[in-house]
Amino acid sequence: MQRGSLAGLFVLIVVVTSAACAERAPLAAPAQPSGVLRVGFGLATGQNPQGGLRQALVNLSSEALFAYSRDGRTAPWLAEDWSLSPDGGTATIRLRRDVVFHDGSPLTAAVVQGLIEKQLPQISELARADILEVRVASPSEVEFRLRRRSNFLLESLGFAIHAPGGPQIWTGPFQAATERADELELRANERYHGGKPLIDRILLNSYPSVRAAWAELLRGNVDMLYETGVDALDSLESSNATRVFAFQRPYTFMVLLNARRPPLNSRVFRERLNSAIDRTQLLDEVLEGRGNPATGPVSPLHWAFDPALPHFQFDPGAGSPEGAGASPFTILMVEPSHERMALALQRQLQSAGMAVRLQQVSTDDYQRRLESRDFDAILVDAVHGPTMVRPALWWHTRGPLNYGGYSSPAVDAALESINRAPDDGAYRAGVAAFQRAIVDDPPAIFLAWSERARAVSTRFEVPVEPGRDILSTLRLWRPVGQPALAAKAVN
Repeated sequence: MQRGSLAGLFVLIVVVTSAACAERAPLAAPAQPSGVLRVGFGLATGQNPQGGLRQALVNLSSEALFAYSRDGRTAPWLAEDWSLSPDGGTATIRLRRDVVFHDGSPLTAAVVQGLIEKQLPQISELARADILEVRVASPSEVEFRLRRRSNFLLESLGFAIHAPGGPQIWTGPFQAATERADELELRANERYHGGKPLIDRILLNSYPSVRAAWAELLRGNVDMLYETGVDALDSLESSNATRVFAFQRPYTFMVLLNARRPPLNSRVFRERLNSAIDRTQLLDEVLEGRGNPATGPVSPLHWAFDPALPHFQFDPGAGSPEGAGASPFTILMVEPSHERMALALQRQLQSAGMAVRLQQVSTDDYQRRLESRDFDAILVDAVHGPTMVRPALWWHTRGPLNYGGYSSPAVDAALESINRAPDDGAYRAGVAAFQRAIVDDPPAIFLAWSERARAVSTRFEVPVEPGRDILSTLRLWRPVGQPALAAKAVN
């Protein structure tokens, strides 16, 4: 299977997590939009076309067949619904019939069929291997003939749906208009199936760091900080000119380990690395308590999560394996805002007798070394939920994000049982087996499930859906003083 870049896969998969909600609430009727939303984007960028501003562009402009709630349950988005035959051999997706792409072409079953056949092998070979055929059953129905039941298929259909005319022609409420080196302009989509947004234009501006973008927000030069750093929250929350919106997200800070390099090829060594981490202290010191300790590979928000299962625990008395101090390894980091996490991690590991070096690399060098497996370890803030196909992408032997060369028959068997589970009880049993197998043979150092925070000028009224990213309601934002419109449910 051809492996796409890590960032590319994130764009295809993660966009639903960061911008979708399980219950969509489009506008009831078109309205004349007004106002410009200026967004400051301060994350690391590089030459990778899927990074930086382009990632934000996808999040704001694209939609998927399905959205996934915080607990991992699936809800329709561009699809109206989904059905599975009693024997699990046939699955059918029915599409909304009122959706058109930014170029005016309609969303059809033929378009979706072509995208599934092209994108799914890059995203999840585990799901693609279960498909015998994808066919157009009607102009608005896509049918799958399956070798066997596949829960991962439904969980893998969260990638951005684009038109045949181009990969940046999507269906979302905003569409790309102009592009410059450090700025992207988006305009309201007049054909949006939920109604024309109230914001006329969005200007995405790139800054060298989160701190630089934060300063521009406080000066009034931008209206929204796409993502805030923990160190900025106190200042922003105390400002009368801004509001901060935080939400739990299915991302985990973890250190991806190259299981093919000594001493990381030792299961015992990887266990000791996880035992050396005081996750509660790390969470308090680095994230100021905003998140949850990552004591295993399963999101604590997932409906099948069981807190009574075995999990990683801080054990300062475990010590380090013989020779660990004489076998230093290097942890790469790419995002400057992760420096505090990296330094705190290094201190904890060194206190446990582990010789650890840190190395900052550019986005492009990071991508090259990741794909060539030229690394010992990499600190990432990675999507690991909300659905169980996400950790499968990382830790199954054939997972497209398994850059560390990790392989565990017990992990593969547990993921297989999750994929085939005929009911919730069997699914829970598979999740329990997966948690036990990862704790017994860890492929990474699991650190913390994090929160994300966005800051918005009080010049805009922002509808809030509890627990969800405010990007999911962006089409409903309006400048203060502009009349609100009634909203209606999709279904």
